[in-house]
Amino acid sequence: MAYISKIETHAASFCTVGAAALLLSSTALAQNAQDPVDLGTLVLSNQEDTTGPVGDDKNPPTVTGSKVPVTVRDVPQSISVLGREKIERFGANRVSEALRYTAGVTTEVFGDDGDYDWLRIRGFQADQTGIYLDNAQNLAFAFGSFFIDPYTLERIEVLRGASSALYGGSNPGGIVNYVSKRPGGSIGELTVGVNDAVGGFIEFDYGQDIDEDRAYRLTGRIEGGDKYDAFNDGVRGTFAPSFKFATDGGTEVTLLANIHVADEQHNGSTFLPYSGTVVPTTQFGFIDPDANFSDPTWDTYERSQISLSAIVEHEFANGFTFTGIGRLGYADVLERYYFPFGYAGFSPTPTDAAGTLSLIAFEHDTQVATAQTDLRYYGKVDTGAVEHSLLFGLDARYYEIDEVQSSGFATNSVVAPTPPGIPVLNPPFQDATTEQSQIGLYFQDQLRWGSGWIGTVNLRHDFVDSRQDGAGAFSRDDSETSWRLALAYEFASGFTPYATYSSYFNPLITSPANGVTEPETGDQIEIGFKWAPDGGNFSLTGALFEIDQDNVVVGFFPVFSQLGRVRSRGIELEGEYDFGNGFAVQGAATFLDVEVREDSIAALVGTTPTLIPESEISLFGQYAFQDVMRGLTLGAGVRFRGESFADAANTLKVPDSTIFDVFASYEFQNGVEAVLSVTNVADERYVTACQTVFVCSYGSGREFTLAVTSRF
Repeated sequence: MAYISKIETHAASFCTVGAAALLLSSTALAQNAQDPVDLGTLVLSNQEDTTGPVGDDKNPPTVTGSKVPVTVRDVPQSISVLGREKIERFGANRVSEALRYTAGVTTEVFGDDGDYDWLRIRGFQADQTGIYLDNAQNLAFAFGSFFIDPYTLERIEVLRGASSALYGGSNPGGIVNYVSKRPGGSIGELTVGVNDAVGGFIEFDYGQDIDEDRAYRLTGRIEGGDKYDAFNDGVRGTFAPSFKFATDGGTEVTLLANIHVADEQHNGSTFLPYSGTVVPTTQFGFIDPDANFSDPTWDTYERSQISLSAIVEHEFANGFTFTGIGRLGYADVLERYYFPFGYAGFSPTPTDAAGTLSLIAFEHDTQVATAQTDLRYYGKVDTGAVEHSLLFGLDARYYEIDEVQSSGFATNSVVAPTPPGIPVLNPPFQDATTEQSQIGLYFQDQLRWGSGWIGTVNLRHDFVDSRQDGAGAFSRDDSETSWRLALAYEFASGFTPYATYSSYFNPLITSPANGVTEPETGDQIEIGFKWAPDGGNFSLTGALFEIDQDNVVVGFFPVFSQLGRVRSRGIELEGEYDFGNGFAVQGAATFLDVEVREDSIAALVGTTPTLIPESEISLFGQYAFQDVMRGLTLGAGVRFRGESFADAANTLKVPDSTIFDVFASYEFQNGVEAVLSVTNVADERYVTACQTVFVCSYGSGREFTLAVTSRF
């Protein structure tokens, strides 16, 4: 109850101050206009334009990357928008699976991990400071995170590049914005599915308009049964109800809830040694990807979480709109599991014929509480030669994590694994409460002039307070300014080249006593183009970029320094084409050159950090039969991941991999659709990446999923 009380206190203060400031500014604008304005005459905007189904639109409207309604073509950064069709294509039940065919994004960095979405964008970790839900940050620290089931999402939108000028503290590679399903219209869907691991799931999505001012929607998913590796089973469920109404004064309010519960065990295919996964051993060859070296009676993953959001939109008669989101969140996560850390004696290679592994028994008990609000006031002002699209915003967020972490040790055998038993854990090495609050004020002006010129100016300043109690107690205040400058030209054909400079900062939750006194900072230069004719059947985007990351933490615990600097250069291409005869294709390509520019260890200067593939290429095609076999759709995709390094010194490599996926769907005339998807058709054994020679991760093997959906 103490957490909830604290959340309510912060949320109330943020929302009261922010709403008062923005509403006062809107009233002042109206009163200062030349002609009197009746603020009682309000018009609702169509919020679903930027949050609803994407369909076949190759230039969909969005608020990601602008925080005001624009089309993708008008955002002066590289962006991808995935609608339900792309999310469901291969039966994805994690966001990381849905993003496998997206440019710039490296998914499943630590392999087939069912309880967390490991993501990188343009080479930088995005899963902790780069995840947003309905344009409000889903911050994660340590093991304190919120899991979002993709079935509850209408869209997944990826904004690539430094974005602090709009979003405050975040990672330099970009952000992923999850867009929740929202009420409106008649919706009826029930799905029953099974997979070849002998698991199953039920999904439901139902909604109705009560009247012209009110609507509701109930969305949920329950999954249970066996997983694909040894002794791993469990159950998880998500429920996401929502309700929308309009007041007599013309304000639209949308209430969203997201509840997720899981009681499962852990995958065994992650955190394995380089020897035995990437290269064979002389003793036993390769470690079985389906092996699990933890203990089935002790291994536990339990999660209970809830988030409650309110989104308000109010359009004034002066043409300006006020939009605000407020969210409260709470998560309770308990995990216990063994993971290998090399072989006996913590050796990187086997020391005996049995392949005895050194195991670390790890347990954490974590509670997270969050409160946040993002309040925006925007509209257009025409000065004659130049049209200004103005945005004024206040973004405030609070994050608190109470965590206890303990560890112990054991062994197990690769050749003949047996349950290692319940461990004796050492006293907690981490027992602390950590808090971070951030308040940001931001401004944007998108200018249009001439026959197609578009200029974008962003400015934001953030105040960040980070503190922690316990053995590593600290308190630190950060104050940072971020900006973005962009210039684009929109041709009548829909071809829009652009150039953008943007900065970023990332506040670090680390003690100054350890040598960390500043946020990570940096900037990006991006030159690109977007080509998506209005109402056209294709889109093509390309970007050339360079990101500099400064104040990177280097060194070894407990003595760090911020002498590090990393540079990421790359090229991205993404496109899709609909031939109009049932056949459509989509492709993406990413080429990265990431280099350590400065480090406290001189020998590491010039190397490439681990976990970053040099290239990723994907191609997908599908054909919907038009005549005799109408209703049948066949699709296939191939995804290639290039080499990456497995150690900081770049002496070991993870080889490239090529994975094939297929699906088939058939729509019956009675509103029933059956979908069969098979990922990794060849059951290729491959390693997604290695962080060190002790931490390598297998990718998912072949997985069959059959789902039958009834729409009504």
